[in-house]
Amino acid sequence: MNKVWGLVNGTVLTMSPQGDVSQAVLIDGDRIVMHGSSAEVQSLCEARKGKLRDLRGATVLPGFYDCHVHMMGTGLNALGIDMYDCRSVSDILEQVREASRTYPQERWIFGKRLDESRLLEKRPPTAAELEEVAPDHIVYIVDRGWHYTLINNMAFDRIGLSKDLPGIGLTADGHFNGRLHEEANNIAKTAFFSQQDPSHLKRALHYTASLAASAGVTTLHAVEGGVLFADSYIPTIFEIQDQLPVNVLLYWCTEDIQRIKAAGLPRQGKDIMLDGSIGSRTAAFDSPYADAPGTCGSLYHTDAEVEVLVEAAHLANVHIAFHAIGELAISQALDAFERVLARYPKKDHRHCIDHFGFPKPGEIERAAELGVVISTQPAFMYLRAGPGQVYNERLGEERARRGYTLRKFLDAGITVGGGSDSDVTALSPLLGIHAAVNQPYPESSISVEEALRMYTYEAAKLTFGEELRGSVADGKVADLVVLAQNPLEVSQTVLKDIDVVMTVKSGQVTYEKERAIGR
Repeated sequence: MNKVWGLVNGTVLTMSPQGDVSQAVLIDGDRIVMHGSSAEVQSLCEARKGKLRDLRGATVLPGFYDCHVHMMGTGLNALGIDMYDCRSVSDILEQVREASRTYPQERWIFGKRLDESRLLEKRPPTAAELEEVAPDHIVYIVDRGWHYTLINNMAFDRIGLSKDLPGIGLTADGHFNGRLHEEANNIAKTAFFSQQDPSHLKRALHYTASLAASAGVTTLHAVEGGVLFADSYIPTIFEIQDQLPVNVLLYWCTEDIQRIKAAGLPRQGKDIMLDGSIGSRTAAFDSPYADAPGTCGSLYHTDAEVEVLVEAAHLANVHIAFHAIGELAISQALDAFERVLARYPKKDHRHCIDHFGFPKPGEIERAAELGVVISTQPAFMYLRAGPGQVYNERLGEERARRGYTLRKFLDAGITVGGGSDSDVTALSPLLGIHAAVNQPYPESSISVEEALRMYTYEAAKLTFGEELRGSVADGKVADLVVLAQNPLEVSQTVLKDIDVVMTVKSGQVTYEKERAIGR
């Protein structure tokens, strides 16, 4: 690709605060030189002896962000056995049985994306059932969000677990039932990652980055390490991040601020877990789950612990983000931010709550007053809420309807960035945009333009990146996505089906659909 090149004869949606639209854009090296009419760009491009490409009516936007991607998990999951479409425990066991017939004995049977809410029995397999179909293999199965793990007894022994560890699932008569949460889950995940070959880990990261580029993503928030995964592979990310076709903004989920400072990171967390998930009934509410009256979920930290984390990050000038889905977790995070900011006021801190799923009344407004930003996943409600869906089964209709109320977030003036939580949902900003516009409860939906901003300009603001990225403007980094159709002109029902035809990161083409635009 020439150092100077341009895209002409299309529509450029700049996503700038002014909302301007043009026809063409000129790139020199890694920067946008100008955007304007096709004639203006053509003239300047020719003067600089650059090369033009004909958009043929396609639409250019700033490169998409995905503000919550598990790069390693997504890459490794691509190699695991996908269990999302299983409809019963027997379906899962058959997949495990088949793997045990073909895998060498030393290879772990790794299953991914288990969703027990989709199973006929509404429960996952037990350790005994897994043992029966795979007596000679370690079986390791993660749920869709990596919030809990299923293993067999062979895995239990190999990992070195004991029944007195927090998070060990037991039957009524005291036998291991196969399910791991909390500390036991963390130990198992560390064992799983440590048995992966380093070259395998690198392939996983490259896989996710290439997948992101094909979806129009130029910048992603890599949510890695900590209790949800493991810290052992963090050095691998540092080693190869500059080789990847996306800008990687690492969110290390360690709770140790000294490790963040030593790594020179300006951000921390995202999946510092204050609670769990709706699917596993571990998101924390102040009243019981509709389909499990014996539980309200649980908080994973005390109020004092959360406040210590916020204060340490705030004083170190580190932007901290927490995972909070249920009412109690969101309130706990806001309480900590409020107390720390009262002692150490700072206007534009951009501390973050990720997900912000089911806030209590008044908490959206409190987040806005505190200057908290939100990173959220519109596809959660689109795919999992509404009559007969898991959110409604778990929470009941009235409470489910209050989930992920994007319209209220924006109306309160909160900066909101969109993401996928890949591969909990597909790494696809267009799916997220479609979901934000087509929420199952219409009062929560937002406009197409607002949804586009969630994945461009507003997403850049989450990490103070709006001066360099997030909009098409002269002098900004040339991060662009080219779409086959203009999202503002197609039916709102087909937004997710628009083709990505080109992705450009720092002036270099990282993905291109063959013969989609002229050369």
